[in-house]
Amino acid sequence: MDRWVLHCDLDAFFAAVEQLDRPELAGRPVVVGGDPASRGVVATCSYEARAFGVRSAMPLAQARRLCPQAVFLPVRRERYEEVSRRVMAILARESPVLEPVSIDEAYLEVRGDGPATAHRLREAVRREVGLAMTVGVGPNRLVAKMACQMAKPDGLLVVPPDAVERWLAPQPVDALPGLGPVTAARLRRLGIETLGQLATAHPARLHPVLKSRVAEVQARARGWDPRPVGAGAPVRSFSEERTLARDRRAGQVLPVLAELCEELGSRLRRHGYRATQVTLKVRFADFTTITRSRSLEQPICGDGELLAVARELLERHVPAGRWLRLVGVAAGGLIHRHDPLQLHLWPGDQRAQRLAEAVDRVRGRFGPSAIGLAARWLRQGEQGGRRVPPEHGPAGSPGGGRPVQPADPALGARGAPVEPAPGRRPRGGAQR
Repeated sequence: MDRWVLHCDLDAFFAAVEQLDRPELAGRPVVVGGDPASRGVVATCSYEARAFGVRSAMPLAQARRLCPQAVFLPVRRERYEEVSRRVMAILARESPVLEPVSIDEAYLEVRGDGPATAHRLREAVRREVGLAMTVGVGPNRLVAKMACQMAKPDGLLVVPPDAVERWLAPQPVDALPGLGPVTAARLRRLGIETLGQLATAHPARLHPVLKSRVAEVQARARGWDPRPVGAGAPVRSFSEERTLARDRRAGQVLPVLAELCEELGSRLRRHGYRATQVTLKVRFADFTTITRSRSLEQPICGDGELLAVARELLERHVPAGRWLRLVGVAAGGLIHRHDPLQLHLWPGDQRAQRLAEAVDRVRGRFGPSAIGLAARWLRQGEQGGRRVPPEHGPAGSPGGGRPVQPADPALGARGAPVEPAPGRRPRGGAQR
């Protein structure tokens, strides 16, 4: 075969870098994410920790209960990025058709002997960087990715073109990338357990589950994937979220929400995007998570605009007294500044856009904390002038503690008197 696609994935990357820098940690369970006494989650963990049931995105406290002998370390993003650049440079030596998809994985298209190239790359990364890398080799991105998943850890699996359907057929339906667990469960209820059964099922049988995606999913179950390497997937959304240091009532998270919207708005404008959908994500104290979205008639990218929509979603869908442990905001339906837009007969209101640009200029000159949304400096107990219950945690919960006194609405962020405009009260979405 002349053209091969390789999916290269560094094994347990963050933990592997920590073990590389600290040889005494080799062979020991390592969890990267921070202090297990904090409210954070596992970023990644070594395979020694995974043997005890520790997994990414698991609360650190739960990871410590499962593996108390583990070494817990903070995330060192700059160090991981440095190592990632070294690995990507090695991959780029083999082919110019390289597509990094995250800090620790990439697709590579090569001509000639793909399996031999995969062997060379694995040896080069181990020799020059000191890390293990799993590689899946196949005729396209889909097969290469699935082969890489099956070869983990520290393995190499090659699936030739003439063996693709035979190799895929016995695999479970949830092994197919892009097919979520809910859809897989619904297919199983129809008696479809494997990709072979999915590929050969009558389309009418699948339509109630897959709707308009029937033909596409059946083709993928046979190994079809026309996507070229090097053409990265378009950006679909940006998101920011924060795990709270202690549980807070929904009526007390407006300052956090404002901070997230500032970070989100800054990212949108920096990359030249505006959003036509805003999504709120909250995780309750019992770890139940919900998302609520709103589509917008006009695209937005201003901090205050984002906060106004996020705040509306919060107040509409989350009772003020519910205890939260995580809050997040996402901007979706992105439109780039170079994308063609539908023209309107009457020009829209550009004030929010001009305000956002002015804020960026101020932050660029004086720093990111020089100016921001007024809601960021509301004290706990005040939500845009509306009193909320004091922050008592339920008995035995991480949010337990002393009640927090409501802020004096006549005082600003640093205790200075505030002079609101006559007849108006400052709103949470205003710029400060």
